Amino acid sequence: MNNTRKKTFTGFCFLLSLLFLIGCTNEKAESSNVIKLGFIGPLTGDGAYWGIIEKNAIDLAVEEINAQGINGKKLVVEYEDGKCNGEEALTAARKLVEIDNVGILLVSCSQEIIPLAPYTEAQHTLILGSYSASSQITNSGDFVFRNAYSNRDYAEVMVNTIGTNQSVAIMTEVTEFAADLRDIFKEEFSKRGGQIVAEENTPVGDKDAATYVTKMLAQKPDAVFINPTGPATGIPILKELRKQGYDGKVYGNFFGGSKTVQELPEAQGMIFFADPDVVQTPRKTALFEKYKQIYGEYPDLEFPAAARYDFIYILAEAIKNSGEDTASIRDYLYEMKNFNGVLGQYHFDQNGDVVGIIPSVRVITEGKSAPVE
Repeated sequence: MNNTRKKTFTGFCFLLSLLFLIGCTNEKAESSNVIKLGFIGPLTGDGAYWGIIEKNAIDLAVEEINAQGINGKKLVVEYEDGKCNGEEALTAARKLVEIDNVGILLVSCSQEIIPLAPYTEAQHTLILGSYSASSQITNSGDFVFRNAYSNRDYAEVMVNTIGTNQSVAIMTEVTEFAADLRDIFKEEFSKRGGQIVAEENTPVGDKDAATYVTKMLAQKPDAVFINPTGPATGIPILKELRKQGYDGKVYGNFFGGSKTVQELPEAQGMIFFADPDVVQTPRKTALFEKYKQIYGEYPDLEFPAAARYDFIYILAEAIKNSGEDTASIRDYLYEMKNFNGVLGQYHFDQNGDVVGIIPSVRVITEGKSAPVE
């Protein structure tokens, strides 16, 4: 190679190196101006019913916050489909934490949070849950917070409402949330002298309820408690109960909050233990009208929209006041006084559980739900 070609080749290599360095510098400058968040939740499958609602609410909050910025930076959210499945969620978390360098995860389901917690605790990665009620989350880690109620709150409200002077049959879809609620309800109900005469447990996603309902009704319960993971599996149970002629009292978990459920003839008269009421306020009105304007309809479940929207604003305040270090954000959340959000006023206790959010009791009549006095 002659000297001229050597110089040309050397100059070419230098130019490539310079362009590479400039590209890297610009990339670092760009990344330094954003705060990355990761979402892990059901974006496909039955759970997408509320996972998409959470995603939409997050996008709305992020857009509003980014209009002002947080200490000169903007929020960016990477979305992963956890499918309410522990293995899928762990794979998603490893990708977000180890490849995308995300330190804050917005995780939806109990069955995602519980298997994730040991991994995220070791990484000092924050988990912020908004639709995750399992009682096991309470002691799952120092970096885990949720503004959703616990199943222990849920079960207490259930027992107080149902009372112990009637026999009860339970039909549960065996997921982390529903199985946990079943066990806590049984414990509390039996402790107070209640009688559970039948218990049927269905596989995840099973919509063929006929055999289970037949076996359950053979025990002649005074009341039936339907305990699915969501409307997709709750509706077939409800319809089958009525098809087989059951006319006793029917109770349900949060799935009764769906407008689709409330419009069913089979659902009329069902009492359900619901997400906390999202009280009508100017903040709620503004959020839900904007949600409808952008997505074409109001969220079918109000609580996950309000809770997830609130959590983005809580997080923005935490970062603004304490910086981006996850341990500092954790400490801010533990010390936070009552946050005034769409859900109302609340804070977190020493376990990262919410204080001030209590499940409600509602009854379905004439295609709508109303509070039970």
